[in-house]
Parts: sequence; C-alpha cells; structure tokens
Amino acid sequence: MGCMDAYPDRFMALFEKRGEPATVVDGRIFKLYSGMVVPFGPAEADYSLSPGQAARALRALGGTVLRTTTGFGGVPPGGDWYAVICRRFTPVDEISSSNTRSKLRRAMRNCEVRRLTAADVAGAGYEVYVKAFERYRGTETPVAHSLFANHIMAGEGFDDVIEHWGVMVDGELAGYSTNYVFGSTEASYSALKFDPAHLRKYSSYALFHAMNEHYLGEGRVAYVNDGFRSVLHDTELQDFLERTFGFEKAYTGIDAFYRRPFGAFVRATFPFRKLIGRLDERAHAVYELERAVRAARMQA
Repeated sequence: MGCMDAYPDRFMALFEKRGEPATVVDGRIFKLYSGMVVPFGPAEADYSLSPGQAARALRALGGTVLRTTTGFGGVPPGGDWYAVICRRFTPVDEISSSNTRSKLRRAMRNCEVRRLTAADVAGAGYEVYVKAFERYRGTETPVAHSLFANHIMAGEGFDDVIEHWGVMVDGELAGYSTNYVFGSTEASYSALKFDPAHLRKYSSYALFHAMNEHYLGEGRVAYVNDGFRSVLHDTELQDFLERTFGFEKAYTGIDAFYRRPFGAFVRATFPFRKLIGRLDERAHAVYELERAVRAARMQA
C-alpha cells in the first residue's frame, strides 16, 4: 500500500479512542458504517476476503452485510462500482472551461482556505455541520454538539493520519473537510460540510482547489479520493467534482457477504427491491449493493 507505516495500527488506535467498531483482517481494516461492514484504507488496494474471513468480521463487528472491493487494477470501465478520485492538480489558468476559471478566481478573492485544528472544527465546525443538513435529502439528522465535539477531539494527536481544512468567508467558517491520509498513496476527503449561505461565494470551489493543490500539486499523494459511489445519498457532489476538478471514476470489482439468514432474505426479496426500497432507505442501499455485485459477477 505504498509508504504507509501508520496503517493499520495508527488508524485502529484512532477508532478505539473514538469508540468506533473496527477490526483488522489480514492487515486490512474493516469498519462498521450504517449497519454495513466496509473496508477502510486506500481505494486502490484489494480488500477481497474469503467467506470464512468475512463471516468472522461480521461476527466481530455485528453488521448484517460486508462489502469488499478489489482495487483499481484490471477492472474495465463502465461497471457498477467505482471510487471518485483525482490524480492531477490543474492550475486555474490551465482549466479549459472559462466558466469554471471565472468561478475559481472569484472563489480565491472571496475565500481564505487554511488548515484547522481539531479544536477549531469541534467549536466553529458544529454550526456548519448542522446547516449542511438543510441541503440533505433523507432521514439523517445532526448529532448533538457534545457528541460531535467528542468525535472530533478524539482525533487530537493523530495529525499524521487525519487533517482538517477550513474555508473562511468574511472571517467566518463557511465549510470544512476532514481528510484521512494514507502515507504517500491517498488523501481521502472523508467528511465534507458546507454552510449553504456561503456557497454563492464559491466556498466549495476554494476548498477543493486548495486541498488538491496541497496534496496533488505538491506531490504529497498519488491521488485524492472522495469515496466510493454512494448507495445511501445522491451523487451531486461527486458529479460536481468530475465536472469541475477533473475527478474520474476509478472502477473496482465488488462483492458482498451477508449474515445468516439475512442473505437468503435479500435474495428472495430482490425482485421486489424497488417497492421495499421506497419504504426503507437502508433496505434500498442493500438492494443497490446486491444489484452492483450481481452486475460485477456477470462482467467477470
């Protein structure tokens, strides 16, 4: 996985401090996220598991479904699963779209981007976090300020693997990003939140441009990653990054393992997924994952 002395031990120490369920299987981290067990680490890596390994990870973390991916190598484009990554920083003057160049120049006049401390995010970041939910569709609601602050402050002292960035407008925090850094391999833009009131000043343009310049323009990592395609949320942000900043879909293989008897239930009810998925957001996510796995198997 490249120059990654901190993986997996430093990240496991971070998750233990946060109280977040995670386990290591054959040197690779798997985490519980919204009832689903998912790999945690650079998207380019192979997280394939045997059925036995998957069953043990599910038992350890208490999830109902576990997702694995195979990394970027050897998967033809046009599949159903991918990470949205960027490999190259593009200076403003080299951007082909005059509209994007204009917005970025306004962003750089209107905004200031800088690194933040955990305490900065735990304090001023909470208001941005809450206001960001105004733009979401779905059933998620913000956590209480104390839980938010405790989660952020648990990362204090882990500056080697976690970095916070903020964008300021008129001296006020308008957005932030919490990034995981996997050595010289990947910077993962993990938690991105923007106050909708400042988006007209192009705060999102300013933050992404500055972070891409830092990580890619200065050659700190091979690529930055906005995450895998979402089965829970819309892809508006990922579409924006592809359109504006040269992000691309990096296709990977995918597989899923279920706890018994959950897998049998998913397979039996799969023909009714649209009806059931309309009633339950998480059921929709599981059916969409199963659909992607079936498509990958047909492609193999």
